[in-house]
Amino acid sequence: MTAGRRKLLLGAALALLVGAAVVIVALIRGNGADPAAGPGPGAAPGGATSLVTPPPEIASNLPAPPASTPAKEPTAATSAARKALPVNATGGGRYPARFSVGAPGVKPYKQSDRSLPVPKGYQVVEPSNEQSKEWDLYDCKGTVNLDRKYFKAFIYIGTSCHGTVNITNSVIAPPPGSQNRAVLVNSDASAPLRLDLTNVTIRPEPVGLGEKNAPLNDHAVNDCQTCTISLNRVDVANTGGMCLCGARTTIRNSWLHDNYIANLSDPGQAHTGGVFPYGGSGPVTIENSRLEPGIDAHTGEEVENYWKAITAVLFTQSVDGSVLRGYSVRNSFISLGAYGLYAQTGADLRVTDNVFGPTHWDAAGGCDSNCSATYGEWSNNVVGTIDGVPTKKQVPQPK
Repeated sequence: MTAGRRKLLLGAALALLVGAAVVIVALIRGNGADPAAGPGPGAAPGGATSLVTPPPEIASNLPAPPASTPAKEPTAATSAARKALPVNATGGGRYPARFSVGAPGVKPYKQSDRSLPVPKGYQVVEPSNEQSKEWDLYDCKGTVNLDRKYFKAFIYIGTSCHGTVNITNSVIAPPPGSQNRAVLVNSDASAPLRLDLTNVTIRPEPVGLGEKNAPLNDHAVNDCQTCTISLNRVDVANTGGMCLCGARTTIRNSWLHDNYIANLSDPGQAHTGGVFPYGGSGPVTIENSRLEPGIDAHTGEEVENYWKAITAVLFTQSVDGSVLRGYSVRNSFISLGAYGLYAQTGADLRVTDNVFGPTHWDAAGGCDSNCSATYGEWSNNVVGTIDGVPTKKQVPQPK
């Protein structure tokens, strides 16, 4: 392992411990506690692992290629803001163009914009708890519909919330000082919860160097022990990733970009990514989506040092012998992580018809002796440009 890679992994471990401390602080606050929530927003209901910040060893098995190995595809970024994307920057319509999905009425924005204008016809929703900046959905049964909302808060779905929660045509914009991820799911295992997000923009507000806004450096959404989660036409920006989801999850027609590391003096302190089924059993389906966490979408250039924070756009890891099954990625653009795909676990993974853009190490990382990933199908996965234009160069299946 190179010295530079060792420094990256140690930084990631430190960041995870800091993240765990943030969750603990949120749990012991006095105001706005859910009386039915037991341990509180950061606790894992019924032993579910996905609500807990992953331990430091999460990245311990990621070998870097030899120092002499260059990135597979240079980004060829320019210093000037880019003009319109090439005609085929959506892979022939397989995945969305930049700024084409999300909440209706939201116009293109910069990573650094302090806030997004509230589109006409939206209701502004302030936090239930001014200290934690959370908006609480403690108890719910049947169907809850949240439409045309502009949440200036992170959303907390409490332990007693079951049934179906539909969030549509809305903006989730946690402000500075928010103490947890953009949509924190803590529903317990006593009954199922279905969470559907459609035409939603998730975009935590940025903060300055050294300042705190927890959703900036954490996955936007998490799963739970009895959750079924669907993201469709969802725009996720300024976060530490799209979804910490390992079971009954479907992501379609969605876009991840502009992972936020500008508040960190050392990007290696973060451990972000894209879609991460940590300890999940599946199924997880990702299709027709544009996942490019390291892009500055406003300029079309890569974010400086993005790869130090973004382990992989798609990352799988087992917990206590868990086996991920029913994992499928197809017709998507995967770009600008340290790796595009790094599968440490999974049985019969199916990865087909995708375009892999530039990465720092490899489009798809190989699995060492500590990994157990197998592939049921790997076909028609090709290299693409930073804008998403496919080439005919094949990406080999990881060994």
